[in-house]
Amino acid sequence: MTTDTNEQVILDSWQRNAAPWTALIQNRSLASRRITDPAIVEALLALQPKRVLDIGCGEGWLSRAVSQQGIQTTGVDGIDTLVDAARRQHHDGEYLHLPYEQLPGPLAGRGFDVAVCNFSLFGDQSVQQLIRQLPPLLSSQGHLLIQTLHPAMTHQGDYRAGWRRSDWQGLEGDFGPAPPWYFRPLSAWLDLLQQHGFTVAALREPLCPESHQPLSLILIGQRR
Repeated sequence: MTTDTNEQVILDSWQRNAAPWTALIQNRSLASRRITDPAIVEALLALQPKRVLDIGCGEGWLSRAVSQQGIQTTGVDGIDTLVDAARRQHHDGEYLHLPYEQLPGPLAGRGFDVAVCNFSLFGDQSVQQLIRQLPPLLSSQGHLLIQTLHPAMTHQGDYRAGWRRSDWQGLEGDFGPAPPWYFRPLSAWLDLLQQHGFTVAALREPLCPESHQPLSLILIGQRR
């Protein structure tokens, strides 16, 4: 498949799987999320933001958690079914159906202190375009937080950047075909931020308490 085809398959798959994914998150059925969820919240709150943009907000759990701390939060997602689920659970929240390529759109000039992408960057060109568009959305000293699968644990025997297949193995629910995703080694993630207006300020690697292996990678970039 071409990159463009894969990017569309990602959107189609998440549209098809929005309902079972929402149920999975609401039921807290993903064991790894018991570590990675508080890890991204802690990293975000440490920056003491007043305004947060949650990119790829899904059913909105992170926006809800952050807003409970008195922080103004806006969630955006390219899947309308997920945005509807977020709105139903947080009537006072701001959630927009906004595909990544349409940013900044109505958010231009908002001056967010933090943009956060929590397990929401799956593509190749779409992710590059998104990161390129983010600096103008942020305040002058704004930060970008990305939590993603740890490259050391998910390279599938090939550490070169490239498309990978995925599955829903072990997950409860009526899932359809899983979307492909674009694997990036650590160096590619660092280059991506540095090439598009960010200084990499810190990295975090939340560990599984049993295996002591990394469950995710958190990159913290600051606008230059």
